[in-house]
Amino acid sequence: MRYQKKKVGKKLAGLSVRAALILLLAGFWAVPVRAAEPEYLSEVIQMPGFKLEQWDRTRPMAVTLANEVRILPDPGAQSLGTVTAGQFIDSWGQTDTGWYFIAYNGMVGYVRYEAAAFLTAAQQEALALQEAIATEHLLGGKQPSQTAEQPQPVVEAQQAGVVFIGDSRMVTLQESVERKLGFCPVTVVAKSGSRYDWFHDTGASQADKVIGSGTKVLINMGVNDLSNAKSYATDVNAWAAAWIARGATVYYASVNPVWTNIYGKTEEQVSLFNSTLKGLLIPQIVWLDSNTYLKQHGFSSNDGLHYLDDTNLLLYQYYLTMLGMV
Repeated sequence: MRYQKKKVGKKLAGLSVRAALILLLAGFWAVPVRAAEPEYLSEVIQMPGFKLEQWDRTRPMAVTLANEVRILPDPGAQSLGTVTAGQFIDSWGQTDTGWYFIAYNGMVGYVRYEAAAFLTAAQQEALALQEAIATEHLLGGKQPSQTAEQPQPVVEAQQAGVVFIGDSRMVTLQESVERKLGFCPVTVVAKSGSRYDWFHDTGASQADKVIGSGTKVLINMGVNDLSNAKSYATDVNAWAAAWIARGATVYYASVNPVWTNIYGKTEEQVSLFNSTLKGLLIPQIVWLDSNTYLKQHGFSSNDGLHYLDDTNLLLYQYYLTMLGMV
Protein backbone atom coordinates (compact mmCIF):
# COMPACT_ATOMS: atom_id res chain seq x y z
CA MET A 1 0.00 0.00 0.00
CA ARG A 2 2.85 2.35 0.83
CA TYR A 3 4.48 1.66 -2.53
CA GLN A 4 1.19 2.27 -4.35
CA LYS A 5 0.77 5.65 -2.67
CA LYS A 6 4.24 6.72 -3.75
CA LYS A 7 3.59 5.51 -7.26
CA VAL A 8 0.32 7.51 -7.52
CA GLY A 9 2.08 10.55 -6.12
CA LYS A 10 4.77 10.34 -8.81
CA LYS A 11 2.18 10.08 -11.53
CA LEU A 12 0.27 13.11 -10.31
CA ALA A 13 3.47 15.10 -9.97
CA GLY A 14 4.08 14.67 -13.68
CA LEU A 15 0.67 15.99 -14.68
CA SER A 16 -0.57 19.55 -15.03
CA VAL A 17 -2.75 20.88 -12.23
CA ARG A 18 -5.79 20.72 -14.48
CA ALA A 19 -5.15 17.11 -15.52
CA ALA A 20 -4.59 16.06 -11.92
CA LEU A 21 -7.83 17.72 -10.96
CA ILE A 22 -9.73 15.84 -13.65
CA LEU A 23 -8.34 12.55 -12.29
CA LEU A 24 -9.38 13.49 -8.77
CA LEU A 25 -12.91 14.48 -9.80
CA ALA A 26 -13.28 11.39 -11.96
CA GLY A 27 -13.03 9.31 -8.80
CA PHE A 28 -15.15 11.79 -6.86
CA TRP A 29 -17.16 9.27 -4.86
CA ALA A 30 -14.70 6.37 -4.77
CA VAL A 31 -11.48 7.91 -3.41
CA PRO A 32 -11.15 7.40 0.39
CA VAL A 33 -10.78 10.77 2.11
CA ARG A 34 -9.05 11.38 5.45
CA ALA A 35 -9.28 15.18 5.47
CA ALA A 36 -10.93 16.67 8.53
CA GLU A 37 -14.55 17.55 7.95
CA PRO A 38 -15.70 21.09 8.85
CA GLU A 39 -17.88 21.37 11.94
CA TYR A 40 -21.34 22.77 11.37
CA LEU A 41 -23.38 24.27 14.19
CA SER A 42 -27.13 23.92 13.92
CA GLU A 43 -30.40 25.18 15.32
CA VAL A 44 -33.62 23.15 15.32
CA ILE A 45 -36.71 25.15 14.38
CA GLN A 46 -40.23 23.84 14.89
CA MET A 47 -42.10 24.63 11.69
CA PRO A 48 -45.78 23.90 10.95
CA GLY A 49 -45.84 20.12 10.49
CA PHE A 50 -42.09 19.46 10.58
CA LYS A 51 -38.81 20.31 12.32
CA LEU A 52 -36.02 22.03 10.40
CA GLU A 53 -32.40 21.66 11.49
CA GLN A 54 -30.65 24.69 9.96
CA TRP A 55 -26.88 25.05 9.84
CA ASP A 56 -24.80 28.14 10.60
CA ARG A 57 -23.64 28.21 6.95
CA THR A 58 -24.49 26.41 3.73
CA ARG A 59 -23.16 22.92 3.05
CA PRO A 60 -22.27 21.94 -0.52
CA MET A 61 -23.95 18.86 -1.96
CA ALA A 62 -23.91 16.90 -5.21
CA VAL A 63 -27.18 15.84 -6.81
CA THR A 64 -27.21 12.07 -7.30
CA LEU A 65 -30.73 11.70 -8.67
CA ALA A 66 -32.89 14.06 -10.73
CA ASN A 67 -35.62 15.45 -8.51
CA GLU A 68 -38.19 18.22 -8.15
CA VAL A 69 -37.40 21.18 -5.90
CA ARG A 70 -40.52 22.03 -3.91
CA ILE A 71 -41.47 25.31 -2.24
CA LEU A 72 -42.35 23.30 0.92
CA PRO A 73 -41.24 19.81 2.10
CA ASP A 74 -44.33 18.16 0.68
CA PRO A 75 -44.57 16.09 -2.53
CA GLY A 76 -47.74 17.97 -3.43
CA ALA A 77 -46.23 21.45 -2.97
CA GLN A 78 -45.52 23.82 -5.88
CA SER A 79 -42.45 22.91 -7.92
CA LEU A 80 -39.68 25.50 -8.35
CA GLY A 81 -37.86 23.41 -10.95
CA THR A 82 -35.68 20.33 -11.20
CA VAL A 83 -32.15 19.44 -10.11
CA THR A 84 -30.24 16.92 -12.22
CA ALA A 85 -27.65 14.29 -11.38
CA GLY A 86 -24.12 15.73 -11.30
CA GLN A 87 -25.31 19.22 -10.38
CA PHE A 88 -23.87 20.92 -7.28
CA ILE A 89 -26.15 22.71 -4.82
CA ASP A 90 -25.87 24.46 -1.44
CA SER A 91 -27.97 23.21 1.45
CA TRP A 92 -29.17 25.36 4.38
CA GLY A 93 -30.48 22.48 6.49
CA GLN A 94 -32.60 19.34 6.68
CA THR A 95 -36.05 18.40 7.96
CA ASP A 96 -37.11 15.48 10.12
CA THR A 97 -39.44 14.39 7.30
CA GLY A 98 -36.81 13.53 4.67
CA TRP A 99 -36.02 16.79 2.86
CA TYR A 100 -33.01 19.06 2.42
CA PHE A 101 -33.55 22.85 2.58
CA ILE A 102 -31.52 24.16 -0.39
CA ALA A 103 -30.62 27.30 -2.33
CA TYR A 104 -32.04 27.10 -5.85
CA ASN A 105 -31.89 29.73 -8.62
CA GLY A 106 -31.83 32.66 -6.20
CA MET A 107 -34.61 31.11 -4.10
CA VAL A 108 -34.85 28.48 -1.38
CA GLY A 109 -36.75 25.21 -1.57
CA TYR A 110 -36.76 21.58 -0.54
CA VAL A 111 -35.47 18.43 -2.22
CA ARG A 112 -35.73 14.80 -1.09
CA TYR A 113 -32.86 13.16 0.87
CA GLU A 114 -32.31 10.48 -1.75
CA ALA A 115 -31.63 13.11 -4.42
CA ALA A 116 -28.36 14.52 -3.00
CA ALA A 117 -25.25 13.71 -0.97
CA PHE A 118 -22.89 15.93 1.05
CA LEU A 119 -19.40 16.66 -0.27
CA THR A 120 -16.42 15.82 1.90
CA ALA A 121 -13.84 18.50 2.75
CA ALA A 122 -11.45 17.16 0.09
CA GLN A 123 -14.18 17.09 -2.54
CA GLN A 124 -15.12 20.67 -1.66
CA GLU A 125 -11.51 21.76 -2.17
CA ALA A 126 -11.34 19.95 -5.51
CA LEU A 127 -14.57 21.56 -6.66
CA ALA A 128 -13.39 25.03 -5.61
CA LEU A 129 -10.18 24.54 -7.57
CA GLN A 130 -12.11 23.36 -10.61
CA GLU A 131 -14.36 26.43 -10.48
CA ALA A 132 -11.39 28.76 -10.09
CA ILE A 133 -9.67 27.25 -13.14
CA ALA A 134 -12.87 27.40 -15.20
CA THR A 135 -13.51 31.02 -14.21
CA GLU A 136 -9.96 32.08 -15.11
CA HIS A 137 -10.20 30.30 -18.46
CA LEU A 138 -13.60 31.71 -19.43
CA LEU A 139 -13.07 35.27 -18.24
CA GLY A 140 -9.45 35.69 -19.18
CA GLY A 141 -8.81 37.45 -15.89
CA LYS A 142 -11.83 39.76 -16.25
CA GLN A 143 -14.45 40.19 -13.54
CA PRO A 144 -17.76 38.40 -14.21
CA SER A 145 -20.63 40.65 -15.26
CA GLN A 146 -23.65 40.99 -12.99
CA THR A 147 -26.20 38.26 -13.66
CA ALA A 148 -29.85 38.98 -14.24
CA GLU A 149 -32.26 38.56 -11.35
CA GLN A 150 -33.79 35.11 -11.11
CA PRO A 151 -37.58 34.92 -11.42
CA GLN A 152 -39.41 34.81 -8.10
CA PRO A 153 -42.34 32.51 -7.27
CA VAL A 154 -45.70 33.94 -8.33
CA VAL A 155 -47.78 35.07 -5.34
CA GLU A 156 -51.46 35.85 -5.25
CA ALA A 157 -52.48 39.49 -5.29
CA GLN A 158 -55.12 39.12 -2.58
CA GLN A 159 -54.24 41.20 0.53
CA ALA A 160 -54.57 39.48 3.91
CA GLY A 161 -53.34 42.26 6.18
CA VAL A 162 -50.09 43.41 7.74
CA VAL A 163 -48.25 41.72 10.61
CA PHE A 164 -45.51 43.48 12.61
CA ILE A 165 -43.22 41.29 14.77
CA GLY A 166 -40.94 42.90 17.33
CA ASP A 167 -39.82 43.74 20.84
CA SER A 168 -40.52 46.66 23.20
CA ARG A 169 -39.84 49.18 20.43
CA MET A 170 -42.67 47.62 18.45
CA VAL A 171 -44.88 47.66 21.55
CA THR A 172 -44.33 51.41 21.99
CA LEU A 173 -44.90 51.98 18.27
CA GLN A 174 -48.27 50.24 18.55
CA GLU A 175 -49.15 52.38 21.59
CA SER A 176 -48.24 55.57 19.73
CA VAL A 177 -50.43 54.61 16.75
CA GLU A 178 -53.32 53.76 19.07
CA ARG A 179 -53.03 57.14 20.80
CA LYS A 180 -53.05 58.88 17.43
CA LEU A 181 -55.74 56.88 15.61
CA GLY A 182 -57.68 55.30 18.45
CA PHE A 183 -56.67 51.82 17.20
CA CYS A 184 -53.75 50.13 15.39
CA PRO A 185 -54.65 49.03 11.82
CA VAL A 186 -51.97 46.32 11.70
CA THR A 187 -51.62 43.10 13.67
CA VAL A 188 -48.74 43.40 16.15
CA VAL A 189 -47.01 40.34 17.61
CA ALA A 190 -44.53 41.80 20.08
CA LYS A 191 -43.30 41.55 23.66
CA SER A 192 -41.35 44.05 25.75
CA GLY A 193 -37.81 42.87 26.51
CA SER A 194 -38.05 40.04 23.99
CA ARG A 195 -34.93 38.51 22.49
CA TYR A 196 -34.13 35.80 19.96
CA ASP A 197 -35.38 33.09 22.35
CA TRP A 198 -38.86 34.62 22.35
CA PHE A 199 -38.95 34.74 18.55
CA HIS A 200 -37.68 31.14 18.40
CA ASP A 201 -40.03 29.69 21.04
CA THR A 202 -43.15 31.86 20.78
CA GLY A 203 -43.15 34.88 18.47
CA ALA A 204 -42.77 33.21 15.07
CA SER A 205 -45.31 30.45 15.74
CA GLN A 206 -47.76 33.01 17.17
CA ALA A 207 -47.45 35.19 14.06
CA ASP A 208 -47.71 32.10 11.84
CA LYS A 209 -51.35 31.67 12.83
CA VAL A 210 -52.38 34.91 11.11
CA ILE A 211 -50.09 34.90 8.06
CA GLY A 212 -51.60 33.87 4.74
CA SER A 213 -51.62 34.72 1.05
CA GLY A 214 -51.06 38.45 0.53
CA THR A 215 -49.91 39.14 4.09
CA LYS A 216 -47.12 41.68 4.51
CA VAL A 217 -44.84 40.54 7.34
CA LEU A 218 -42.41 43.03 8.90
CA ILE A 219 -39.87 41.93 11.52
CA ASN A 220 -37.95 44.46 13.60
CA MET A 221 -35.97 42.79 16.39
CA GLY A 222 -32.44 42.55 17.75
CA VAL A 223 -31.80 45.59 19.93
CA ASN A 224 -32.02 43.47 23.10
CA ASP A 225 -29.40 40.95 21.97
CA LEU A 226 -27.20 42.63 19.40
CA SER A 227 -24.62 39.82 19.41
CA ASN A 228 -27.14 37.26 18.16
CA ALA A 229 -27.56 38.16 14.47
CA LYS A 230 -26.73 34.65 13.23
CA SER A 231 -29.43 33.04 15.36
CA TYR A 232 -32.01 35.54 14.12
CA ALA A 233 -31.00 34.80 10.52
CA THR A 234 -31.38 31.05 11.05
CA ASP A 235 -34.97 31.28 12.28
CA VAL A 236 -36.07 34.17 10.09
CA ASN A 237 -34.83 32.43 6.93
CA ALA A 238 -36.77 29.27 7.74
CA TRP A 239 -40.03 30.97 8.68
CA ALA A 240 -39.81 33.44 5.81
CA ALA A 241 -39.47 30.57 3.32
CA ALA A 242 -42.65 29.00 4.70
CA TRP A 243 -44.58 32.29 4.70
CA ILE A 244 -43.44 33.23 1.21
CA ALA A 245 -44.57 29.78 0.03
CA ARG A 246 -48.09 30.75 1.18
CA GLY A 247 -47.96 33.97 -0.81
CA ALA A 248 -46.83 36.38 1.91
CA THR A 249 -44.10 39.02 1.51
CA VAL A 250 -41.49 39.24 4.27
CA TYR A 251 -39.50 42.33 5.27
CA TYR A 252 -36.81 42.81 7.90
CA ALA A 253 -36.42 46.35 9.19
CA SER A 254 -32.96 47.20 10.49
CA VAL A 255 -32.43 47.80 14.20
CA ASN A 256 -32.95 51.53 14.61
CA PRO A 257 -30.59 54.10 16.18
CA VAL A 258 -29.73 54.28 19.88
CA TRP A 259 -27.93 56.96 21.86
CA THR A 260 -26.77 57.31 25.47
CA ASN A 261 -28.84 54.85 27.49
CA ILE A 262 -28.79 52.82 30.70
CA TYR A 263 -29.05 49.56 28.77
CA GLY A 264 -25.48 49.63 27.44
CA LYS A 265 -26.49 49.61 23.76
CA THR A 266 -24.18 51.42 21.34
CA GLU A 267 -24.40 52.58 17.74
CA GLU A 268 -21.36 50.44 16.92
CA GLN A 269 -23.19 47.32 18.13
CA VAL A 270 -26.30 48.26 16.16
CA SER A 271 -24.31 48.83 12.97
CA LEU A 272 -22.52 45.48 13.29
CA PHE A 273 -25.79 43.64 13.94
CA ASN A 274 -27.46 45.20 10.91
CA SER A 275 -24.59 44.51 8.51
CA THR A 276 -24.20 40.92 9.75
CA LEU A 277 -27.88 40.08 9.61
CA LYS A 278 -28.43 41.67 6.20
CA GLY A 279 -25.65 39.52 4.74
CA LEU A 280 -27.15 36.30 6.15
CA LEU A 281 -30.80 36.66 5.13
CA ILE A 282 -32.12 34.79 2.10
CA PRO A 283 -32.64 37.00 -0.97
CA GLN A 284 -36.45 36.78 -0.88
CA ILE A 285 -36.54 38.80 2.36
CA VAL A 286 -36.75 42.54 1.66
CA TRP A 287 -34.33 44.55 3.79
CA LEU A 288 -35.59 47.96 5.00
CA ASP A 289 -32.93 50.44 6.14
CA SER A 290 -35.11 52.25 8.65
CA ASN A 291 -31.97 53.10 10.66
CA THR A 292 -30.67 55.43 7.95
CA TYR A 293 -34.17 56.82 7.37
CA LEU A 294 -34.49 57.94 11.01
CA LYS A 295 -31.02 59.44 11.02
CA GLN A 296 -31.95 61.51 7.98
CA HIS A 297 -35.32 62.66 9.34
CA GLY A 298 -34.57 62.95 13.06
CA PHE A 299 -35.79 61.02 16.09
CA SER A 300 -36.59 61.62 19.77
CA SER A 301 -36.54 59.54 22.94
CA ASN A 302 -36.75 59.87 26.69
CA ASP A 303 -34.46 56.95 27.59
CA GLY A 304 -32.02 56.62 24.65
CA LEU A 305 -33.71 53.45 23.39
CA HIS A 306 -37.49 53.83 23.05
CA TYR A 307 -38.96 56.51 20.81
CA LEU A 308 -41.52 59.20 21.55
CA ASP A 309 -44.82 59.41 19.67
CA ASP A 310 -43.58 61.69 16.88
CA THR A 311 -40.76 59.30 15.97
CA ASN A 312 -42.92 56.19 16.27
CA LEU A 313 -45.53 57.70 13.97
CA LEU A 314 -42.84 58.69 11.47
CA LEU A 315 -41.48 55.15 11.59
CA TYR A 316 -44.97 53.65 11.21
CA GLN A 317 -45.59 55.77 8.12
CA TYR A 318 -42.22 54.72 6.69
CA TYR A 319 -42.98 51.02 7.22
CA LEU A 320 -46.41 51.21 5.57
CA THR A 321 -44.98 53.21 2.65
CA MET A 322 -42.22 50.65 2.06
CA LEU A 323 -44.77 47.84 2.28
CA GLY A 324 -46.84 49.56 -0.41
CA MET A 325 -49.82 50.08 1.91
CA VAL A 326 -50.07 53.87 1.53
